Amino acid sequence: MDAVILLNKPAGITSFDAVRKCRRIFQEKKAGHTGTLDPQASGLMIILLGKYTKLLPFCVKDHKAYHATFQLGIATDTEDIWGNVVEEKKPQMHSQSELDALTQSMLGDQMQIPPMYAAIKKDGRKLYEYARQGITVEREPRPIHIDSLTVQNIGDNTYEMDAVVSSGTYIRTLITDFAKGLGEIGTMTSLVRTAIENVSLDMACNIDALEELHEFVDPLKVLSSEYHLVDITEDKRIMNGMKIKQNYGYDKIIFCKEGKPLAAYERRDDGLYHCLRGFF
Repeated sequence: MDAVILLNKPAGITSFDAVRKCRRIFQEKKAGHTGTLDPQASGLMIILLGKYTKLLPFCVKDHKAYHATFQLGIATDTEDIWGNVVEEKKPQMHSQSELDALTQSMLGDQMQIPPMYAAIKKDGRKLYEYARQGITVEREPRPIHIDSLTVQNIGDNTYEMDAVVSSGTYIRTLITDFAKGLGEIGTMTSLVRTAIENVSLDMACNIDALEELHEFVDPLKVLSSEYHLVDITEDKRIMNGMKIKQNYGYDKIIFCKEGKPLAAYERRDDGLYHCLRGFF
């Protein structure tokens, strides 16, 4: 089955488990997703089935929105509440103006050191494999971008954070760094992905509803705005992956027919559009 699913992943299962459930429901061998969520996190996942797995490099991926809660005064080895406590420290009270000043200073381009409990590979092994053996390895800082960030106290030493960030940003680590900025230690207590660019959680369905209703989304809705959509009526040259001479005014385009994506093209130095990938 060729389909795109917007899934509200529940907390307590891995992203792989979520994809596997979709594969089972629709009896489709080819399945993938556009971005991992930690097992204890919930929220929006874009899952691709069948030939639409070819859309993966062209899907929305940045401006990911999250809602998280965290607690000051405690630090864990995983940077979230489900890890082992490694430090405790009585926190101070912080005014909203202090919180706002710190969030403003963290906007824009930043460098972030990934947590040890992450799937990023180092010397051929995933970081969490080292961490589970009690080994800490050096991690290279990675560039991230923070589009928006707000934090407010919601009681005692508990806070909530709303963030819109680039792909690859770890919210756990963002919270750890925010706490450091206050002169505190902190750990994430919950996380929900609420949107990816123009695709939001309120468009998604849960697994139970998916089994009953088989809800799908228009594949064009999950394509990155980096690519301009061009409708065509004659698709022979596109289906053959041939170069296209006509000027569409954009360097990156996706040809569509009858509401379905056919192929991604890019204009090269020769002025022609070259096929990057067909979706048929």
